[in-house]
Amino acid sequence: MWLTIAALCTWLMAALPGDETLPYHIAWASFALLYAIGDWRLSWAVSGLALCTVATGAVLMSAALNGFVPWQEATEIPLMSVLMVLSVWHVRRRQLALQSVTAMAQEAQELAANRERLTRLTSHEMRTPLTIARGYVEVLHERTADPEERRDLAVVADELSRLTRVTDRLMRAIRMQGGADLTRVDVDAVLQETAERWAQVVDRRWVVEAEAGYIRGARERLRAALDTLVENAVRYTDDGDVVRLTGRIGPGGWIEIGVGDSGPGLSQELVAAINTGAVEATPSADGLSQNGLGLGIVRGLVAARGGRVRAGVSVDGGALLLMQFPARPQTGRPALDGEGDGVREGDAGRTRLATAQEG
Repeated sequence: MWLTIAALCTWLMAALPGDETLPYHIAWASFALLYAIGDWRLSWAVSGLALCTVATGAVLMSAALNGFVPWQEATEIPLMSVLMVLSVWHVRRRQLALQSVTAMAQEAQELAANRERLTRLTSHEMRTPLTIARGYVEVLHERTADPEERRDLAVVADELSRLTRVTDRLMRAIRMQGGADLTRVDVDAVLQETAERWAQVVDRRWVVEAEAGYIRGARERLRAALDTLVENAVRYTDDGDVVRLTGRIGPGGWIEIGVGDSGPGLSQELVAAINTGAVEATPSADGLSQNGLGLGIVRGLVAARGGRVRAGVSVDGGALLLMQFPARPQTGRPALDGEGDGVREGDAGRTRLATAQEG
């Protein structure tokens, strides 16, 4: 297309002696415009540039020789060529940079997909032998009547259970790494699904209060964070105790997603440390904490969306951990440090109560 415009402008320059300036500049301006928005091969651009320089330069030189234009006009031949070369150079740099960014984005996407496949494969490969081993230990425990053997088998079963929990936690940590596709997530559905999954394996009174609606985020990451909070609640409660999953829109439009329980609760010092962001995770000395990774995993998810983690007292008397997300993701610093002295889960704004199966 540009060669057609350049040819027409060159013809006009030859046909209008003394008025060469306008078509001459139109030829070069059209080159700069079309090359910037087109996808030309570099060899085509250089060839076209050389051809136009020779053709328009010949017309200008002829006009100068015949006295139609002053010789100073001929200086535009090298000047315009240099300007067009600079334009080609800048556009080429932009194209190469865009190609590099596109390649990096594709590579990151492939790495994320490979990481997800590896996570699923590793999770399956680790869970299966652990489940089989625990099954055999339970069978042996039931078969033997020797008290000493039963104690030994109980220790093995407990260690296998700990290893299973660590495996789950590591798998969640891996899923939290890298990029993730953001979608419209139904928070209420995720809360209900989480309670139903845990209700199949843990004897607790599972209560779901879901009225948060939708949030833009990564569904798998939200599930991983919820599983971590639920695991903590299960560890500090006994059979028949309450584990309450909540989701609602709090003051200021913040979306609050949390897990509360009827266990012993958190110390005031730990609540203050969590609410001020002074700790990533603080394993206690009560023998129930594992490795301190749980709260760090949750903080990673919340901080990625400009949110904050809050600790407090549940309506059931135990611990409450809340993930608070802004309705729209923030790009600035999330309000974490020293904003509020904790939370207490109240009854305001609750419109629906769904109770999953009880143990």
